[in-house]
Amino acid sequence: MMRPESPTLSPMMQNIIRQAQMKKAQEAQQAASGMPMPGVLPMSKPTRPASQPSGFMGAFSQPLTSPVGQAISQAAIAGARASDWSTTPVSLGRVLAEMGAAASEGYAGAQDRELKNLLTQAQIAEKMGTAGQAFSGTGMTSQSFNKLLKIGPKIQNKTASPTEIAEYNLAYGYLAKPQVRSSFDEQGNETRTVVPAQDLSQFPAPSGTAAAGQIGASTTKPSPEAIKSQKFVKSMESMALNVNRYRQSLGKLDRFTDMPSGAVGVPTDNMAAATAIAEALRLNLKELYELGALVGGDFQILDNMLTSPNTVKAIKAGPQALMIQLDELERVLEQKLAEKDVELTGTFTMPIDASSEDAWKKVKPGQYAKLPDGRVVMKGASQ
Repeated sequence: MMRPESPTLSPMMQNIIRQAQMKKAQEAQQAASGMPMPGVLPMSKPTRPASQPSGFMGAFSQPLTSPVGQAISQAAIAGARASDWSTTPVSLGRVLAEMGAAASEGYAGAQDRELKNLLTQAQIAEKMGTAGQAFSGTGMTSQSFNKLLKIGPKIQNKTASPTEIAEYNLAYGYLAKPQVRSSFDEQGNETRTVVPAQDLSQFPAPSGTAAAGQIGASTTKPSPEAIKSQKFVKSMESMALNVNRYRQSLGKLDRFTDMPSGAVGVPTDNMAAATAIAEALRLNLKELYELGALVGGDFQILDNMLTSPNTVKAIKAGPQALMIQLDELERVLEQKLAEKDVELTGTFTMPIDASSEDAWKKVKPGQYAKLPDGRVVMKGASQ
């Protein structure tokens, strides 16, 4: 049976293992023959309880987990199996051979376990032997805490030397290295919070610590759904404002001067403004479609209702017809958005209720509101 090579041990660990092995060997020898092992001098004359058997029978008094106990146990089990009833005769030699092999394997296995246990005990003893250290580990974390415990009071009393200050700052910086922890709310928004790797609240923080200003800082990263929702809200607000602006610009168009100017390519200021707002409104419709508020068929219907004011078709219809067309576009748009549980507010056909002074203050410039007397007015920038 191949044994794994023992790791390189310190003199202290080797001495601990040597003493433990000698003691166990001495006890086993005494149990088997009643005589001490050659070369092993007991510290005191061994005594044996009167009830403990000596000689060969002493081997049976060994703990079951000991090498001798495991050898006897495994040999007995192997002998019982080999002696079981069989259609093929089994010789005594075969039974003894199997018992011997099992005993040897059990003895070696128990020795390996004892060796591992001794190694563990030796490592613990070596670490515990570090005098004056609250943390016996040799890792960076344990040593850093030892530095903080040792030099921390000197930092507070301002008696630490430059070397000690440098060591303290290095240890503190290692333990306080910030970590980023993420949490998510019900909408999937991710909040990232910077926290220290260790709780160092009981230690004085060195001046100029890089992470000092970051500890506890939180930033929220919206989820894709939240980002989409925010874009949708902004698009709705932009849509409502452009609908209102287009309504106002159509009201300023003259059928006989402004309308023809757009068709011949030399638009007046009023026509240029109306054309630009119409294009912005068309972009709003496209954005709502891309955000999923409108399906393909809805988008085409609404887009067809938005006749560009600088076309021959618009000249034939006139500003009043374009205004009626805009009213219908608003109603269809409100209906389609209502199917998505969304309400388009602040328009001429869907004004905001401003029955109180506080409600009027909440109305944004460019939005339509319904006053207590029933009038629908658009709030200007100065109102």
